[in-house]
Amino acid sequence: MANDEGQRLQERLQQQAQETADAMLRSVRAWNELLAASTDMAFDVVLKNWDYSRSLRSSAEQAIADAIRLQQRLSKEMLQAWEGYSSEIKDVLDKGGK
Repeated sequence: MANDEGQRLQERLQQQAQETADAMLRSVRAWNELLAASTDMAFDVVLKNWDYSRSLRSSAEQAIADAIRLQQRLSKEMLQAWEGYSSEIKDVLDKGGK
């Protein structure tokens, strides 16, 4: 009878050890899944920030290029207007001197 009691005690201890091991394994798996998910999210955030900054930089470069083209066109138009004005003044001076 003492032998049966000792065997039942040993079985109960083995069962408790197995349950503890199972609980620990589930906990490790949960932590692994959490680590994988948080790492994946972190890389997603980094990539989205990279894409955003690249897009913002591209937009800024485009805006600067557009501003330079506009300034170039404005300068050409102003130069043409000035050439026309100075030509008219020359014509007036030439006619007045004759």
